[in-house]
Amino acid sequence: MGGFFNPDNAFFRTMSKIWDMIVVSIIWTVLCIPMYFAITMVTSEMTSLVQFLLYAVIAAVCMIPAGPAMASIYYVNVKVIRRERGYAIREFFHAFKMNFKQGALLGAILGMIVTLLSFDYQYAYKLVEAEETMGTVILIGSLSITLILIGILMVIFPVLSRFSMTTKQLVKTSMYIAFRHLLTTLILLVIVVATAIGLYLILPAVLLLPSLCALVCSFPMERVLKKYMPKPENTVAADGDHISEGSVVAENEEGEKEDLWYLE
Repeated sequence: MGGFFNPDNAFFRTMSKIWDMIVVSIIWTVLCIPMYFAITMVTSEMTSLVQFLLYAVIAAVCMIPAGPAMASIYYVNVKVIRRERGYAIREFFHAFKMNFKQGALLGAILGMIVTLLSFDYQYAYKLVEAEETMGTVILIGSLSITLILIGILMVIFPVLSRFSMTTKQLVKTSMYIAFRHLLTTLILLVIVVATAIGLYLILPAVLLLPSLCALVCSFPMERVLKKYMPKPENTVAADGDHISEGSVVAENEEGEKEDLWYLE
């Protein structure tokens, strides 16, 4: 019986991870409430250019916290839930702060692009109904942009959580990875769509599904990301207090050990 009540046994470790996932899901949901509002707003009917411009600005502002939140929930699920490094809340806000500048910019840009696509679709459908050829052209163009955007979105926030690069390089790298590893991108899309449907049908699932989605997505995604993460030449055996035996660590220029958990 003593082993059962040991906080380090498999049962309590699993329950601790589930609790961490619930807490992270709640934090992510709160940060993404403005995103839900923005999506609801921009998918409603837009009848004028002025309304489109107003919606684009509002959507850009609402999407600011969603960008770093997306990167953070992925980061926490890989580092804390899978690799058992650190504490969920602390690592979430560490990642949020670390990725805020680029994540916020990406979120704002995404808000404007989604607004533009929604406006284009509405305008194209009206032209198609009026049997105007330009409507079909705009519709095909909008669909092409949407497919590219979806591909990029499947990988850009995991890439943001892992790499340090300019925003332009981040977008280019994400596009390359998304279409270079198309099967992985499609798997991620299926997981995300299934999660969205689950959240729509079962609202209380918001307590766990966001984090569970990031966790499940990390399995195919990490296999891809490892191909682009060079392993330092001065990798050494782990012997630190906070690093388990067999972990991947390296010595930095100051001779200190750095935990390369993402290479495991």
